[in-house]
Amino acid sequence: MKITGEEFKRLGIARLDTKNRVTLGILLKRFKILKETPITDFETFIGDNGDILLRPRVAIPAKELWVHQNPKVLESIQRGMQDIKEGRATKVKDLNKFFEEL
Repeated sequence: MKITGEEFKRLGIARLDTKNRVTLGILLKRFKILKETPITDFETFIGDNGDILLRPRVAIPAKELWVHQNPKVLESIQRGMQDIKEGRATKVKDLNKFFEEL
């Protein structure tokens, strides 16, 4: 299975401990995306030549899974977030009044 065509950067050297484990925490914290993302686990792959790929993953609470399973809802939320970033949103002072006027 061909997984990725992206370029890889050298992080450094991680040594096996006495229980044949590799600790990557210090190396991974160097990268902004990994510092800002609540990574819970890694999907792991191994190539024919022995290269190992770790793909970071995050856990999604079960009650929020439906959002990720519905492309229209997810797209709508992403559009709304972009609107907020670009200043196309209005802050509502009184939610009850706002909902009554809908």
